[in-house]
Parts: sequence; structure tokens; C-alpha cells
Amino acid sequence: MTLSRRNLPLNALRAFEATARHCHLRRAADELGVTHGAVSRQVRQLEQRLGVELFDRAHNRLTLTSAGQRLMRVVGDALDRITESTLYLDPESMSGNLVVASTPSIIMGWLLALIRDFNQRYPEIELRVLNIEPRQHALPPEVSVAVCFGEPDSSQRVVKKLFHERYFPVCSPGLLREAEPVNRPVDLLQYPLVHDQHGRWQRWLADHALDSANAHNNLYLQDAFQALVAVREGCGVGLADRLEIGRDLRSGNLVALMEHTVEASQSHYLVTDLPQRMTVRARLFAEHIQRELGIW
Repeated sequence: MTLSRRNLPLNALRAFEATARHCHLRRAADELGVTHGAVSRQVRQLEQRLGVELFDRAHNRLTLTSAGQRLMRVVGDALDRITESTLYLDPESMSGNLVVASTPSIIMGWLLALIRDFNQRYPEIELRVLNIEPRQHALPPEVSVAVCFGEPDSSQRVVKKLFHERYFPVCSPGLLREAEPVNRPVDLLQYPLVHDQHGRWQRWLADHALDSANAHNNLYLQDAFQALVAVREGCGVGLADRLEIGRDLRSGNLVALMEHTVEASQSHYLVTDLPQRMTVRARLFAEHIQRELGIW
């Protein structure tokens, strides 16, 4: 059955979204303040109206089907936007400054793109972005939201792990020479290697019993984003993760040379004020980061 705004089953969609988040009918019912049976009926009726199974109910456990996963992403985002729109109605809670902090490589690598989208949605919020160092333990007191590389002090903050990166070799396609293809890890030593302060190449090469001393050339930079810019400029082969170079790979500006990866020495963390001190502006920005990164 085709749904339209006139026959949109909002209660059933809310029941589905809560059930999909918890993958548990009773916890969804407790959240919505209704009975277990009511949630079950609404989900079943939604499946009948859509003509698809949204959950796999094998072995008395709920797991989302592929159709359920697709619907969950859309419905979850729609409910988030509705919730945010009610906050948007109060200009006093929205208007003002928001101080955000992160490392230069995170800011330039992917955070600015998220800030651009956030500014378009909430133009009355004025963001101020501060630089912090990788593995910086203490954050400036004026910072409301931070994305840190390495776990910071959590005594007066809420710290949530976002993701743990894995790095693989990439370069500008113009750097590659037809006479010297890259098919094996050792083939990378035919090209200049671009290093940053994290020493990832040493670990990546050691995993393959190789040494950077045998590379054609080595370029050492003090900052991870500088190293990535050098790779984009064709200065050599670097190590990067898919989040920071996703657009480069899609556009063909960079190419991945092989799938072998090395794990980052630290994880990325989202840091916010304690709930009782967090402003609406900070909460919206923290939620925006998690939603865009697919953490929820």
C-alpha cells in the first residue's frame, strides 16, 4: 500500500522506530508509555500496510531486516528533525555563541563539512572553533563541544567514543608510474613516503617486514593534515582513513593502493558539558556530529 500524508500512520512509525532502536518490544513499550501488546500490534500493522517484513523474529529475538534498516534510517532522521524543530521555535535558546574544539587535522579533514551543514540549518548559532592538540588531556573551560584524538579528562565532562580509525596507503593518481605498479607492499618503496607525527608508516611497514629506510624517499611533516595535503599534491604515498579522504576517493583525486591497514594509536572522542550545564546549542551540535557520522 502506498502511504501519503493523508494516511501516514504516525503512531505505528513511532512504535517501529523505538522498537528498531532497542530491538526489544518491552523496552520500546516502556519508552512510549504503552503496553507491550500495543507496540507489537502497531509494528505488525505497519508491516502489513507496507507489505514487507521489517523485523526478523527468529529464535524469539528481534533483528532488523534490510527493509527495516532502510526505514529506520529515514524515520529516525525524520523524528530527530521534528524534535529539533520544536527547539528551533525558541529563539532565545538557539541564538548565541558555541565554542567547538578539535585538532587541526580533524577540523580540516572532515569537521568543517559538518559545520557547514550545521550553519545552514541553524544560522543564528555563531560557532567559534578552537585548535587543540592530539592527545590533549585538559580542554579549555570555554569549550562546549570537542572532537578529540585520544581520550581527554572526563572528570567534569561527558566523554563518548566516536570511532577508531584504520589507515591504508593512498596517493595522487598522477604520482603512479606505469612501469612501477603497486601490487605488493614492497612495491610502495619505489615511491616517496609521506610521514606525519604519529609514526604510522613505521608500524604499517613493520607489519609487512619492511623498513622506511629502504624507501625511494621519505618526507616528514609535523602535522597530520599537512601530510594529507602533501599526498594530495602528489608529493608521495601517505596513510589515510576513509572518513578524511572519502570525497577524494569518490572524485578520483586520490586512489587507494591496497587494503592492508594499520590501526590508529588512539580513538576519536566526542566531549560535551555535563547534561545539567549543556546548552541547547551544544546538544544540537553534538547530536549533529553523531548523526552525520552514523554513530546513532
